[in-house]
Amino acid sequence: MTNTDPSHGKLWTIRELAAFLGYTESTVQTLVSKKPSGLPPRVAALYRPRWDPDVVRAWIAEQSRGAEPVRRAGRRRAI
Repeated sequence: MTNTDPSHGKLWTIRELAAFLGYTESTVQTLVSKKPSGLPPRVAALYRPRWDPDVVRAWIAEQSRGAEPVRRAGRRRAI
């Protein structure tokens, strides 16, 4: 069985990660430097940030599972 995905075995750059997440490249660049916890774990020991597509997909799935409805702040209204 062969993998026909052209990105198989290729690490994602900021551009590719931004396209997948629906962010701009500048947003991803800002998150890389200021809030890396807001992005999937990147490949260690590389000078430029790179991401493994399989790790990114697993991270997205994990983030989606933990999502709970957000309670709106404010006082309760009388009915």
